[in-house]
Amino acid sequence: MKKTLRKSLSILLAVLMIVASMPMAFATETKAAEYDGDPIVVVRGIDFAGLVNGDGSKAISIEIGKILNAIKDIGIGTVKGDDDAVINAIIKFGLETLGGVACDKEGNPVKADVHIPKFLTSADKIDLSGDEWADTAVGLFRSAANKFGGKNVYLYTFDWRLSPSALADDLNSFLELVKTETGKNKLDIAACSMGGMITTAYIDKYGTDSLDSVVYLSTAHNGGHIVGSAFTGDLVIDSKALGDFLIEKTSNNFGLNLLIKILNAFGTLKIVVNYVNDLIANNKDKLYDELLRECFGSAFGLWALIPDEKFDQAVNFFYAGEESEYATALREIAKVKEFVFKTDSIMKKAYDNGVKVSFVSHYNSKQLPIYSGYKAHGDGVLESDRTSGYAKFAKYGETLTDAEIAGVAPEYISPDRVVNASTCLYKDTTWIVKNAKHVGCKDNSDHTEFAIWLLTSEVQPIVKTNPAYPRFMNVDSNENFIGF
Repeated sequence: MKKTLRKSLSILLAVLMIVASMPMAFATETKAAEYDGDPIVVVRGIDFAGLVNGDGSKAISIEIGKILNAIKDIGIGTVKGDDDAVINAIIKFGLETLGGVACDKEGNPVKADVHIPKFLTSADKIDLSGDEWADTAVGLFRSAANKFGGKNVYLYTFDWRLSPSALADDLNSFLELVKTETGKNKLDIAACSMGGMITTAYIDKYGTDSLDSVVYLSTAHNGGHIVGSAFTGDLVIDSKALGDFLIEKTSNNFGLNLLIKILNAFGTLKIVVNYVNDLIANNKDKLYDELLRECFGSAFGLWALIPDEKFDQAVNFFYAGEESEYATALREIAKVKEFVFKTDSIMKKAYDNGVKVSFVSHYNSKQLPIYSGYKAHGDGVLESDRTSGYAKFAKYGETLTDAEIAGVAPEYISPDRVVNASTCLYKDTTWIVKNAKHVGCKDNSDHTEFAIWLLTSEVQPIVKTNPAYPRFMNVDSNENFIGF
């Protein structure tokens, strides 16, 4: 009897210890089970690396053998002073690396089996345990799933090569699936980077009846300057800026960082950059005609990222003299142009229709110094003036002058005197975060909690709604909020 009692007590104690050790797990499950808000759909941005072949292998794969062959051919051409050989080697390597993702003149993928994997199910049926789910849009996806329960959270991925109109149709089908599975008629959308453009295209085509809130994270209003420069041939490398950029970006790799510093100090980097600039300038037409136009000219989704003021110039740069051959592509590009020119009015329409619309922009990252606008503040991918809806920024490393902020209410000037938010398209529903990277939203960070707050707010949030989330914020490397 005593022996049986001891066994029973042991089992009971063990159960109590297990229960005591998992209070958070039970709290999370209860909270998730009680969540009755709108389903959350995270619309991811461009995922170049996400394109895969039919067998699951990477469609964009930089193989060491091809790199070594390219270096050998470029080296031989350089030693011989044969610029044509160097350019041909670059084009060959580019086509071997990127050719598999090219579209034909009608915008159809050349390789039909190249695709972006889709997640046609809620988060509770996806293994989110890996590190690949920790950062940016997918970090937000995992955090929301943990907070509200996976059955309430979805991830939309898309083939960025397709036109905004085609992707709007695809997103509509996905949102209808979510509504069917959850039994809900309203959805909250986290629109990340180019995913914001696709969401806007959806609103233009299908309206706002299914939307309760849309949060635009690092989405460029009317495209980004760097994309416009790339599509108009405005590419030139600043050797000093590139040296500073590479030194900063390799700070965690002692050997590589030291090598770049040595190359920079002895002027070797400048010599190389000057040679590359001359090479590009003298062979720009060949590079664009045989490489970039072949790989990306008919990737209509990318054309949606070209600023309206550079659109006609880009069309002329890519297709002047080739109008007949690329007639179908040009008709599709004209439709993209029409969409790009009205994106701001589409967002306003959503806002006027009662959708809770918020914008989050990031700054204080150096832009890649390969185009004329590299001195602008950015988030590592897009320029901050575009993602903020036209806030005015000082040049990177500088502050706004007295003349630039004269007459502007102090509430619109960032604490570091870098940003003037009074010119934002939606100044009361736009938040600007210093040091956050493109899209941001690491799993389980303050930044992600902020994005979730915006998504699930019962009323339209504004910059004065919550003292914890003012107009201007600053984050550390883990995307937790700190002071300026």
